[in-house]
Amino acid sequence: MARKAALQLSVNFLVILIICIVIFSSGVYVIKRFFSHAETITMTYDERTEKEIERLLDDGSRIAIPFDKKVIYNGEFKTFGIGVLNMLNTGPANKFNITIKFKKAFDKGNEQICQGNGSCGPPDTWLQTTSGDGAENLGVSVEKTIKNNAQEKFLLGVGVKSALPGTYIFDLDVIYFDSPDWEPYDTLHKLYVEVP
Repeated sequence: MARKAALQLSVNFLVILIICIVIFSSGVYVIKRFFSHAETITMTYDERTEKEIERLLDDGSRIAIPFDKKVIYNGEFKTFGIGVLNMLNTGPANKFNITIKFKKAFDKGNEQICQGNGSCGPPDTWLQTTSGDGAENLGVSVEKTIKNNAQEKFLLGVGVKSALPGTYIFDLDVIYFDSPDWEPYDTLHKLYVEVP
């Protein structure tokens, strides 16, 4: 009788141990999936940015950047809303290339930290669009085909990593491919990222 009770106790212990391992493994899997989805960056317009882009483009601006300065802490991610209005009237649609590239950075005393990717790390790699991530010394580039007299909006994400405190300046340049020399569509625009 004692052997039978000991065997039954061992079997019960093994069953409970297996159930605990299954529950623990399931919990680890669920937590891992939750945190991996939490790290996925979603870029969405806030209502204020979208309305401001539309207002600027409706007023006749070729390029609309309603909020060109953002304060972004290390490890934080924020977005810039950008709009383009096709006013070329050279056909039913035109192809545009929007390039955003790091230019230079200044500290709080207005002393230059660096120019281009160098001693302040690779700020071009902070950039992200739905077309892809920024590359060192190249920035990020987006191609858009926009119908005549139509607007196109897109988001530029900036995820600051290991940056010295200061103001980082990015050049935003828009050219159109329909010209023989790929002419600028508008003046050069600037985006400012302040890292506290």
